[in-house]
Amino acid sequence: MTAAEVVPAFLAVCPTIGPAWQEYLAFWGDEPDRGAFNDAAVVAHHFVDSFERGEASEFPAAFAVLETCLANGDEQVRNLAMVGVIEDIQNIASHRKFGPSVFCRWLGPLSQAAWDEVIGWWEQLAEAKAAGLLEPRPGQPPSPVVDPGNVQDPALRRMIEQLYRK
Repeated sequence: MTAAEVVPAFLAVCPTIGPAWQEYLAFWGDEPDRGAFNDAAVVAHHFVDSFERGEASEFPAAFAVLETCLANGDEQVRNLAMVGVIEDIQNIASHRKFGPSVFCRWLGPLSQAAWDEVIGWWEQLAEAKAAGLLEPRPGQPPSPVVDPGNVQDPALRRMIEQLYRK
């Protein structure tokens, strides 16, 4: 499997993504290089939006595609699956009442390991930020302060509290 085959594989098993995909293509118009990560973001948004609507019938096949990407893909494919799909699902769902953990029931062993690895990246970032290791570059404005009380997802709220603890 190549990086160019990842999104088409998801589109093949997720027919209900059609309207969102067509809208996305119309937005880009004649631009030939939308970017694989932009394409993957449409897939991730579809999963989160579908779950929110209570429509998860495509998930077993879709998450099997994710598992195949991680099992049979090269480094580019695995990176696209982890950053373009898994991390996007986690980030998008973290802003919804149900949070990202609801998707874990469809993860296979490799995608569960990748899911956990992505969470680990954010935890390391939070620890580095809390330790003062991530100062803004000269000329860059400081990071905005986020009120964790406004974040619904408990896991994301914990990460934000770690990032901004004094």
